[in-house]
Amino acid sequence: MATLYLLGIVAAFVATAVGVHSLLPSPARVHELRSESASRADVEALTSPILRLMWPLLTIVAPLVRNVGRASYRTRLARDIPLAGLPPVMRIDHLMALKVVLAVALPVLAAMQVEMIRNPVTFIVAGVVSFWVPDRLLQEWKSARQQRIVRALPPAVDMLTLSVEAGLDFLAGLRRVVEKSADGPLREEINTIVNDIRLGNSRADALRALAERINITEITSFAGVLIQADRLGTPIGDVLRTQSDRMRSERFVRAEKAGAAASQKLLVPLAMFIFPAVLLIMIGPPILTFIYENPI
Repeated sequence: MATLYLLGIVAAFVATAVGVHSLLPSPARVHELRSESASRADVEALTSPILRLMWPLLTIVAPLVRNVGRASYRTRLARDIPLAGLPPVMRIDHLMALKVVLAVALPVLAAMQVEMIRNPVTFIVAGVVSFWVPDRLLQEWKSARQQRIVRALPPAVDMLTLSVEAGLDFLAGLRRVVEKSADGPLREEINTIVNDIRLGNSRADALRALAERINITEITSFAGVLIQADRLGTPIGDVLRTQSDRMRSERFVRAEKAGAAASQKLLVPLAMFIFPAVLLIMIGPPILTFIYENPI
């Protein structure tokens, strides 16, 4: 029976490979698609080595999945891909191609295990889970990048405040922050603001674009206050000083909340692992002494 399941899985994989091969574009079209989609520098901007390794295959499969997924789902992906810190070369079609490739390849590799062969349902479950994995990774990358931006925001605002109060204008202060800040997503976003203003965009438009790109409450509030100050003609130094003090206070509040949450999370491992071990050490020797001195 196991041999029949194995032959069925191999036959299904071969049929899928033949069908996909028949749908693939010609070699000339493949070269054209690769040249259109990304240059070598753009591909090297991918931080994940797995994405760089699979990029040629994703480039070929991407045109075949342009109509896969609902419009609302693809709109959400278009918003989340930049928020996750992926370079512009990574588009919706490439992410959908990654989902399809994983949904086909990983179950086939998993099916080589004897347990998988005896239970074809597990083969289907592995395909569904593999199709869902890129979405989960995208959300984790997005959350991690947003947390890094929130942690780096108060020092950057302090530096910008000191630069403006020292006599620099807003754009020169942003350049100063870019020069002195460590590498990270916030530094990249501030550099984008500087480039937008250099290209002729107004300060309000650049800040509004920043809030739309990052989509974090702290950044949205900060950008809104600066846009309002620019509209009303309020001195930017006073506004930055107020925002710097507020962000510093909020950082301490977040630290206190994280400490309180950590103490609550420690209750479960304390009750399940540490307390029983301490109790065993405390009452174990007297119990053993009583047993050996008073044998039944």
